[in-house]
Amino acid sequence: MHSKRDTNEVTSSAEPQIKRGIGSSAPRKNLILAFLSLSTFMIFLDGTVVNTALPAIARDFSANNSTLQWVVNMYSLILAGFLLVAGTTGDRFGRRKALAAGMVIFGAGAVGAALAENSTTLIVMRALQGLGAAFALPSTLSIITDVFPRAERAKAIVVWTAIGSMGIAVGPLVGGYLVDEIGWESVFWLHMPVVALAIFGLRFMPESVDPTHRPIDVPGAALATGGMLALVYGIIQGGEAGWASAEIIGTLVGGSALLVAFVLVEATSSHPMLPLHYFKRMDFTGSFLVLMLLFLGAVGVFFFMTQFYQLVQGRTAFIAGAALAPVALTMMLGTGVSAKAVPTIGPRFTTMIAGLIVMAGMGFFSQIAVDTAIWIPIVGMAVFGLGFGMAMPTVTDTIMASVPVNDAGIGSAMNDLSRELGFVIGVAVLGSLVSSLYRNNVTDAIAGLVPEGAAETIGNSIGAVGTIAADLPSDVALAVTESANTAFVDALNVGFIAAAGFVALGIVVAATMVPRRMRSAQAESVDASADIDLEAAAAAMPVGFETAPAE
Repeated sequence: MHSKRDTNEVTSSAEPQIKRGIGSSAPRKNLILAFLSLSTFMIFLDGTVVNTALPAIARDFSANNSTLQWVVNMYSLILAGFLLVAGTTGDRFGRRKALAAGMVIFGAGAVGAALAENSTTLIVMRALQGLGAAFALPSTLSIITDVFPRAERAKAIVVWTAIGSMGIAVGPLVGGYLVDEIGWESVFWLHMPVVALAIFGLRFMPESVDPTHRPIDVPGAALATGGMLALVYGIIQGGEAGWASAEIIGTLVGGSALLVAFVLVEATSSHPMLPLHYFKRMDFTGSFLVLMLLFLGAVGVFFFMTQFYQLVQGRTAFIAGAALAPVALTMMLGTGVSAKAVPTIGPRFTTMIAGLIVMAGMGFFSQIAVDTAIWIPIVGMAVFGLGFGMAMPTVTDTIMASVPVNDAGIGSAMNDLSRELGFVIGVAVLGSLVSSLYRNNVTDAIAGLVPEGAAETIGNSIGAVGTIAADLPSDVALAVTESANTAFVDALNVGFIAAAGFVALGIVVAATMVPRRMRSAQAESVDASADIDLEAAAAAMPVGFETAPAE
C-alpha cells in the first residue's frame, strides 16, 4: 500500500519530461490517430505481402533460396539494428520529423523495390524500407502519447493496435490477389497511396521532443548492425560457399567480434542503446529469450508455407495467402485466453501451455507431403496461431513488468528487439538448414536425368524446376519435378521439427526463468497498470516499435 504522498512522488518521478495532451479538439485528435494508425498498418502489411510474393520473385529473378532469405531478412535486420537509435533520434530532434523522414525513406524503398531489375537491387531496397520503418514506428506511438491525455489514451492505443494488426491478416490476401492479377511488383506499389496519405497527415500533427536531449548511441548502432549483418550473411551463405571456406569463417568470426565489441561499448556507455543491466533480472532475461525463441521457431511457418503452396502444390498466390489468414484470427483469440489465464495460473504456466500449443500446430506442418490436402496445414496454422497469441502478450507483459515505470519505453523497445532478432535468426538458420537439405537431396535424386549445370540450378532453387522441366522430354520432366518436390517437402519436414525444437527450448526457459506470478516493478506506481497493459498488448505485434513511457 502506498500513501497519497508516496503515490504522488512515484508518479512525479515516472513522468517523462514531455508535454502530454496537447489540448487539440476531438476531431483533430481522431484525425491524427487515423493517420498514425495508417502508417503502422502499412508497415505491418509490408511484412506479409512480401512472403506471398516470394515464389514469383524466385521465378522472375531465378533467385535461389538464400536470395529469398535476404529479401525477407534484410528488412527486419535493418529495422532491428536501427530501432533503438532511431527512436532516440526522434526523441531528440522531433518525433514528427522522424515520422516524416521514415515515411519518405520507406516510400523510396518501396518504389525502388517495385522497379528492381535484379535481386541485388531488390534486397538493397528492402534494407531502405527497413531503415524507414525504424524511424517511423517509434514515432507513431510517441505522438499518440503526446496528443491524447491519459483519460483518452487507452482508447487511442487500442485503435492504433487494432488497425496495425489488420495489416497482418490483410497482407497475404491482398498480396496474393495482386501477385496473381498484376505481378509481384504491385505489392510494393501498393504502399505508395498509403505513404502519400501518411505524409499528408503530418500537417495535422504537432511536433514533440524530449527536452532531456539524450545522446545518440552511434557506436552502439554501428557495431550491432554490422555484427548482425556479418553473422546473418555467414549463416545464410554457408551452405552454398561451404562452412569451412575462408569467406564464411572470416565473416562469422568478424561478426562475433563486432557483437562482443558492442557489448563492451554498451557496458561502459553512459547512454547505452541496449541497457545491459536489465539482463541481471531473471524475469526480464527469461522473457526476452522466450520471445526470441518463439519467433525464431515460428518464422519458418510463414517463410516456407507460401513456397510449399505455390511451388510444390501449384496453387495461386491468393490461395496461399488465404491459407495463412486463419493465424490472425486465432492469435486474437489466444490474446483473450492469455488475459484470463495469467491472473489465474500465472505467466510461467501460461507461457508453457502456449508453447505446447504452438508445438502442436507445428506437428501438422512436420507431416505434410506433396499431395497433402490444404485443410491439414490450415488447421495447423489455426492451432499455431492460438498458442502464439497466448504467448506474446504474456511474455511481453512480463518484460514490461520487470522494468521501472519510467523506463517503460526501454522495456518495450527491448521487447521489440527480441522479436526482430528471433525473426532474423530464424529465417537465416532454418532457411539455411532447409536449403542445404533440399540441395543435397535433389542433387542425388536427379543425377543423370539432367545436365550437371541444370541440376545445380534446381538445387539452388525449387523455383527453377518449371523453367528447366519445360525443355525436357515429358517423362524426364515429370521425374525431375516429382523428385524436386519430394526433396523440398522432406527438407521442410526437418525444418519444422527444428523449429519446434526452438519452441521447446523456449518452454524450458519459461519453466526456469519466467516467474510463477507477475512481479511488477511498474505496479509500484499507482494506476500505471492500465497504460502498461495497453502498451504491452501493442508491443505484442510482430513488428517492432518503441512504446512511450506511461504516466
